[in-house]
Amino acid sequence: MKIKWCVIGAGGIADRRTIPAILQDPDNELVAIMDKVAPVVEKLGEKYGVPTFTDEEEMLKNCDCDAVYIGTPVFCHYEQAMTALKYGKHVFVEKPIGFDAKQGRELVDAFKKAGKLIFVGYMMKYHNLHVKAHDLVQNGDIGMANSIRLQFTCWYPDIPGAWRQKKSLGGGGAIMDLGVHCIELAEYILEDEIEEVKAVYSTRTFSYEVEDGAILVFKTKGGVLGHIDINFNIPDAASESKLEIYGSKGYIIGKGTLAQEEVGTLSYLYAPQGDYDAAQSRVTYEPVNFEGEKGNLYLKQIQNFCSLLRSGKLDYTFSDRAVQVQEVVDKVYAE
Repeated sequence: MKIKWCVIGAGGIADRRTIPAILQDPDNELVAIMDKVAPVVEKLGEKYGVPTFTDEEEMLKNCDCDAVYIGTPVFCHYEQAMTALKYGKHVFVEKPIGFDAKQGRELVDAFKKAGKLIFVGYMMKYHNLHVKAHDLVQNGDIGMANSIRLQFTCWYPDIPGAWRQKKSLGGGGAIMDLGVHCIELAEYILEDEIEEVKAVYSTRTFSYEVEDGAILVFKTKGGVLGHIDINFNIPDAASESKLEIYGSKGYIIGKGTLAQEEVGTLSYLYAPQGDYDAAQSRVTYEPVNFEGEKGNLYLKQIQNFCSLLRSGKLDYTFSDRAVQVQEVVDKVYAE
């Protein structure tokens, strides 16, 4: 089954990552692209050899497609996804699903009712090392998971016109852009939802109106305690981009795995203790080490989406989790 794609928001992440991923599958076909900035979309139309539009509804009226990828700023997601649904299309929308959980739930419920798939672009769970971490936790290889920590940063200075630096366009700053990845990944690895969350955040380094740094602490429904560090104000080379999970019988530590590429390393240590050691002697164990496969995370998520369409299975597991992620974010911003 060949899947025909239209793209809404063809610049940025769509051009860098998603359109190339779509085109890697010979059973996919890019039929049209749309972007509000005419010079941008015209140039990209020449690059990909497809018709271009500056209005999404005009594109959907005139182009026969099966699926729509939405790579626009957050404030556009709801209306554009609903427009695609009006034309009977399946939708792959970039994260976060919407401005808040209410928008997200309305979207998912509308797609469920219409029998169309909506999918959200959280690609980090496809990383082979994050899959490994998930499997180790779920198999009990570190005993009972008791705490988890994620650190995800990027250097994002003041940039004129940057939509992520305006609350009315992006919904927030580092939490809305980076934090949602960490929340979604933690819930995937633990197979547990965050129930309680507290946060502190500020705009310390730059002058834009949204937060450039934040710390979230949380507890899951199952009782796991968690900590998330997210920053727009730490240089890329100064962050280890770490994932740490500590259990009653060992640990899992990833370095450099929270990224747009399948890179980094993961260490797993099984070190059950048994009786209490009053002297707290430290026994040295050698961890098992794994490496990233350097695969294409965006291709993996596109393949999953297309596999569901080709099989006729409308799995809303990940879109429901995307709504849960926004519920967590809503709690943080409501404080």
